[in-house]
Amino acid sequence: MKKVMMISLLALSMTASAKGWPVDTLHQASVNNPFLQRLTPTLTTDYVQVGKINQHWFFGIQGGASAFIGKPLGCGDFFDRTTPSFNAYLGKWFTPNVGARVSFQGLKYKNSDLEKMSYQLAHTDLMYNIANLFRSPSESMPKWDFAPYIGAGLAHGSNIVSPDGGKLRNLQFALTYGIYSRYHVSQRIFLSGELGGFSTFREFDGNGDRGKLGDNMLSLSLGIGVNLGSPRWKHAIDAVPYINQNDYLISYTRQLEQDNQVLRNQHNIDKKTLDELKKILEIEGLLGKYGYLFDDGGNGKNNYRGLLSLRSRLNIMNTYSMPQALETQPNILNIPIYFFFQLGKAELTDESQLINLDELAKVAIEHNLKVHIAGAADSATGSENGNSSLSKERTKFIAKELKKRGVPTDRMKGISLGGISDFTNPKDNRYSKVSLYLEIDDETLND
Repeated sequence: MKKVMMISLLALSMTASAKGWPVDTLHQASVNNPFLQRLTPTLTTDYVQVGKINQHWFFGIQGGASAFIGKPLGCGDFFDRTTPSFNAYLGKWFTPNVGARVSFQGLKYKNSDLEKMSYQLAHTDLMYNIANLFRSPSESMPKWDFAPYIGAGLAHGSNIVSPDGGKLRNLQFALTYGIYSRYHVSQRIFLSGELGGFSTFREFDGNGDRGKLGDNMLSLSLGIGVNLGSPRWKHAIDAVPYINQNDYLISYTRQLEQDNQVLRNQHNIDKKTLDELKKILEIEGLLGKYGYLFDDGGNGKNNYRGLLSLRSRLNIMNTYSMPQALETQPNILNIPIYFFFQLGKAELTDESQLINLDELAKVAIEHNLKVHIAGAADSATGSENGNSSLSKERTKFIAKELKKRGVPTDRMKGISLGGISDFTNPKDNRYSKVSLYLEIDDETLND
């Protein structure tokens, strides 16, 4: 009688979740959640990676024609002032859109009196490649570049004769501007064309007011150039997925902390419940005999705390009632664990259920328990013979998995339930049910 009462106490503690008492709950993160896996780097769709110092240089030379237009305008039309010109440049692209160059140009020009005069211009330009605004970003070499530019430099012209007959050095500030274009023949070689000019002070050609802008030189030139260093651009790694993952993990960590706090509170309540059960045993005079059940340290006797924890953690059933088998077979610990299978197969619907088998095997081995396996199929599908065979296969599947985990074959018993309709949803009838047994000798049963 005392033994039956003790088993009743065990069953009472196992039904804590059904009665609304807090129990431990195992929260398992889905392995399919991409935020909990290592991210594969992806590249941005835009060019954002700045090139190295030795990359994206270019050099070119050009020849063409230039025309001087100054104030005073003087005689002759635009074509009367046209003369050959030459320029060379060295530059670098910092990004696919932004670059800079230093350039030198010169030869001869005709002033307002159509007199030939020499000039040299050294300048630095800032360039912006607007061709990238009209094409999709790509790491392949583009055929065309089209870059307006603006800059500044120093223009040196023929020496100017002063009113007293002396010669003044003619070095003037110049504002440069224009449009630069190029076409890639190959990865290294390109053809270039440029329409540009510069503006400086009116006394540059020796005729005009000092200190006022007004002399201009317009040029049209064609040439050839070469790329120095690697001319290709690399996409940068996109940081957005990592930012999103970091935000998710921060939120996920906070949620876990909240869940852990709930579990800590539940643990405190469970501890108080066990203390009350311990008091009941002490009042009934059974604490000396069954006190080891409350000992986590272990003293060579069976400790069923792990078994009860397994039941509460798996939380398979929403309701639980004292089975009639306890009255006739007090050695049965009726803690059924269900494993659900795919339609018509002896394969689990979710491999994560194998974690439950790990726990079952651990408890069975640790406490020297026997295992009962009952396989079933839903009668709503398949024939009677087919369901009988399928339920046997499902029983064998669980038995093989438990054997892999160290449970001896002689401690397992399996039966086939065939096709059943115990549950309204046919999916719930496709299972293998595992129960654990405790062997109790006749002397103990008569206590």
